[in-house]
Amino acid sequence: MKAMLAILLIASCACTPALTEERDNHHSVGPPGYYKLILENESVQVLRIRIPPHEKTPMHDVTPRVILWLADAHFIDSFPDGTIREESRKAGDAEWVSKRRHAGENIGETPMEFVAVVIKSAVPAIGKPPHKTPGTH
Repeated sequence: MKAMLAILLIASCACTPALTEERDNHHSVGPPGYYKLILENESVQVLRIRIPPHEKTPMHDVTPRVILWLADAHFIDSFPDGTIREESRKAGDAEWVSKRRHAGENIGETPMEFVAVVIKSAVPAIGKPPHKTPGTH
């Protein structure tokens, strides 16, 4: 329960505005229905992702994100260099996932369900000069 509250706090924070990111890069894994956009603003994008038992996701890029597991999961992660890892998570687990490219397979008998919180990069607006303090060069 504490992990869920932490995710909601992160999702509702007022972070600095970011450049618009390509929506397809965040949640284009698998057929429509695998993911649902829950919340999006200039600071975060929150997705609920559900992958049915024995389903595979194609090789895809993942942006950095916080993951909150809603159900127990047993899956295989495959990477472009040929590395394969069998993984398990418990409902309520939370983790940070760095930028990467991978494919997945739900090898469990139940759906994999998790919330992904993508924190958008804090970058200055294009064309806007940085703020200067009077008397500095």
